[in-house]
Amino acid sequence: MGRWGELAGRRRTEATDERPASMEEFLETNHQLFTVIGIFGALSVYLMKFQESATTTTGAVGAVLLLFLLTSSVAVRNSYRCAERARRHGDYLLIFGFAVFMYAFVTLAVSVVLVILSRYAQGAENVLGSSFVYALVFVYVPFVFRADALREFEGAEPIAAGIRHAPHLAAVALAGWYAVEWYHGVLPTLELDSAAYSIGIALSLVGNHFVITAGVVGVLWAVNWVLTAVRERS
Repeated sequence: MGRWGELAGRRRTEATDERPASMEEFLETNHQLFTVIGIFGALSVYLMKFQESATTTTGAVGAVLLLFLLTSSVAVRNSYRCAERARRHGDYLLIFGFAVFMYAFVTLAVSVVLVILSRYAQGAENVLGSSFVYALVFVYVPFVFRADALREFEGAEPIAAGIRHAPHLAAVALAGWYAVEWYHGVLPTLELDSAAYSIGIALSLVGNHFVITAGVVGVLWAVNWVLTAVRERS
């Protein structure tokens, strides 16, 4: 037995390495993913044809094409993992089958990217911009409003309570400031069709809220430190 045969045989007996999936097992495991990809592909073709015969925005088509890319990337990742597992076990015939899947999905993904760039760039941009805004909100709000570092702060009341609720106080202050600006009619006009503008608005809100929260915490912490020092001396 040659060197490669010994290597393959040794790796086949390793208990810590999962055996490579056969093509049948790969198809059985990922058949739902392939079904989703086919649905998105058919829906994108339908929307393209519908757009040619009716007046509609390109956002829907861009959204479907992006979903197609997302699911295709999962298929490429799964194919690569199976190919890598087969390589470690020396099952080189399986590598060819998984390589076909990787190449096919990468080719489809490149084709979809070219279609998006040529015809549906604005719609895809709007979808990506809105997704970024939603992700930023979902990440920032729980992170700030449930900050354990603030909730566990102990000190003189009601200063300690103010520090624990600093994010809420900052949100109220920020909302009040925007309400005053809106009352005086000096708020800028929202252009939600622009992804860059939406991202800028979201980043501005998050940045302002973070600065106000940090300011409230800093001021109250300084007051609490002064009061603690005075009490210790007295």
